[in-house]
Amino acid sequence: MNGILQDFRYGFRMLKKNPGFTWIAIVILALGIGANSAIFSIVHAVLLKDLPYTDPETLVVVWGTEKSGILNLRNQVSATDIADYRAQNKSFDEISTFTGWRPIISGAGNGVERVPAMQVGDGYFKALKAEPVLGRVFRPEEQNEGKDFVVVLSHGLWQRKFGSDPNIIGKTVKLNLRVYTIVGVLKPEVHSLPTTLIDSKAELYRPVAEPYDQTQRGARHLRAIGRLKKGVSISEAQAEMNAIASRLEKQYPDDNTARGINVVNISEDTVGNLRTSLFLLTGAAGLVLLIACANLANLLLARAATRHREIAVRTSLGAPRWRLVRQLLAESAFLTVAGGICGILLAYWGMDAIKNVGAEIIPQIENTQLNSQVITFTVVTSLIAGLLFGLAPAFQISRFDLTEALKEGGRGGTSGRFQGRMRNTLVGAEVALALLLLAGAGLLIQSVARLYQVDPGFKTSNVLTMNVWLPGFKYEEELKRTKFFHRMIERMERLPGVVAAGTTTVLPLSSAFDGRTIAVDGQPRAAADQPSADMYVVTPRYTEAMQIPLVAGRYLTMNDSETAPLAVLVSESMSKQLWKDQNPIGKRIRLYHGPGPDEETPWRTVVGLVRDVKQYGLDTDSPMQFYIPQAQFHAIYVTLVIRYSDRNMVDSLIRNVRKEILSLDPELPVFKIATLEEVLKESIAVRRLSMMLFGGFALLALCLAMAGIYGVVSYLTARRTQEIGIRMTLGAQKKDVIQLVLNQGMLPAIVGAAAGLAGAIGFSRLMTKLLYEVRPGDPLTLVVVTMAILAVTALACYIPAVRASKVDPLVSLRYE
Repeated sequence: MNGILQDFRYGFRMLKKNPGFTWIAIVILALGIGANSAIFSIVHAVLLKDLPYTDPETLVVVWGTEKSGILNLRNQVSATDIADYRAQNKSFDEISTFTGWRPIISGAGNGVERVPAMQVGDGYFKALKAEPVLGRVFRPEEQNEGKDFVVVLSHGLWQRKFGSDPNIIGKTVKLNLRVYTIVGVLKPEVHSLPTTLIDSKAELYRPVAEPYDQTQRGARHLRAIGRLKKGVSISEAQAEMNAIASRLEKQYPDDNTARGINVVNISEDTVGNLRTSLFLLTGAAGLVLLIACANLANLLLARAATRHREIAVRTSLGAPRWRLVRQLLAESAFLTVAGGICGILLAYWGMDAIKNVGAEIIPQIENTQLNSQVITFTVVTSLIAGLLFGLAPAFQISRFDLTEALKEGGRGGTSGRFQGRMRNTLVGAEVALALLLLAGAGLLIQSVARLYQVDPGFKTSNVLTMNVWLPGFKYEEELKRTKFFHRMIERMERLPGVVAAGTTTVLPLSSAFDGRTIAVDGQPRAAADQPSADMYVVTPRYTEAMQIPLVAGRYLTMNDSETAPLAVLVSESMSKQLWKDQNPIGKRIRLYHGPGPDEETPWRTVVGLVRDVKQYGLDTDSPMQFYIPQAQFHAIYVTLVIRYSDRNMVDSLIRNVRKEILSLDPELPVFKIATLEEVLKESIAVRRLSMMLFGGFALLALCLAMAGIYGVVSYLTARRTQEIGIRMTLGAQKKDVIQLVLNQGMLPAIVGAAAGLAGAIGFSRLMTKLLYEVRPGDPLTLVVVTMAILAVTALACYIPAVRASKVDPLVSLRYE
């Protein structure tokens, strides 16, 4: 033990004598460890850490499926179908429906406010194992219309809006001007569903109050969540749900043909599409650490080589080889501890930076913290790194030749063949790993750039969007809604700088959708074969505000009133799929509602053909789409879209819009305000975040690799000072010296680049899911990246080469 302590004390003194080397080593190691710890903290929060629900492994999301055409595994469900699944299954403790809600709350503290909320079906709180701290949750009879004017508050809303009133149960609150009785307050540990399932975290709840009769079986506008019984696997539950779906299909062919249910664990549903990105980022951080270790190994090799006389003397005095190895490992241990501590500090800073950038993109990142698991990971990573870079000088000692070392000491020392091979290998490895990361970053940058070049079917510049939701109680009359939107649009278009304004029920590139089954005139089909298309309920000037090009026919106009013949615009994809090469103008469709012809809606005549718009993402094909007038459908929840002339007028326009809407109805605050360019950016936010993080790691890897190459070439050039002096004395020119040094540094770099190219081709195949219109192993990307890294390597070698060429031969001959 005394010997080990002595080694550590001696190692500390040696590092203290060389502060420049010590700090460089610590910084390099801290960068590698910090990058890995920061990424691991995100992976832990998003992929490894359980979601904040009781027994999350048995909590599942229940999506509807539609087998017509391409199988869609994320459709919504109807309350009637879920009621049948609840009654017939044996795999679930509970299944319940839910949907988002945005009521205006009044009659509480802090004035009028729109709060994120949910409407939930019977059994929702049982499915979540959510219990109240005050009062109760909903009773089954409160799911019926007329008895549903009750609410349950989240713990946070109870504290914020009601001052933690212990006597809150039985009191009333106004939601959308209707009086609701507060029946319960949830415990603080009860969390809302993830924002991947609803728009924002719910702060209060009310019953769904859906009619559970057969006429509503086709009204699929809800989502569902379930709790598996203990010991039941998802595959077993899925098999039973498939059997129930088959029975319902036979029992209700008009509504349930080709309809089913997809059971997905809530964790998988929430983070499944992020796994590839996070695993690749983890790999990138690991490669950065390997480059840092290769860098440190080269530094320690160089340092050990300068200590060959010290080691030779200690060996001649009887120091065993294992003692020398232990001494060098003790110095590596000091560097490991210091680098690990600094790495934790960098990781803490990095986590905050990533949370600021990515919390809105990936909500789970908000839970990222420097906890015991992250610290344990950092400690283990530091130990592995210390072992990796500490082995290089240890291998050198294991091949130590005392006689040769003493001879080298007498000559002033040259680098041994073993050291030279190891250094060249490490330089090549750094270049290969850096090239691999740069190639991956290049592919992601190309993908995002090409996504920005995709035509979404509308013009995104100079468009402002915001949501408006009319309270159903106050605007129960359909004509009243139509008049309100008509007056609102009139006022918007009178505002200075406004070019056109309109509303839609579904904004393109948003997370919303409204799929409807339709019937086509002259194309009789079985219920299972009826096509589905996305529906947009719009005001007349919406298509002009979005600048969706008209291909044939006309746009919707004010003449398409509720008393006029029913009109519809269809997209090019819809026209091609339903009518092939025929002119769609004058064709007829209708919304399909089973169970029989008597209950089907009237025919709508196609009056115009418009371009497809991207609804589910810039990288996905546009579905069939159709547009119907607001006056002929009477939506309550809409997105207001305003095209303006000057991009510098956004702030003043928002103020003016708020003022005009409040003048129409002072209890209608607008929300979710964003420009259409921001909406487009948000639609590719995950790709952009992956690109930025991967690009950051690639840049860090390049800097580390180039710094390492520069250090090695500078060291080797300094070791060859006498040789260079002799060459110049014998007639070598400056360009010859520069060429000599460049060859020394570039040869291992070229070999490393070749190895990196081979690795990049394989690594890029793992990135296929993140790429868009870029092939893995894209030749252009690989060529550009290779040329770039070789150019930077040449620069790193050129600087010490020029410095060496300026050395006075007489001075260099006296160099030791």
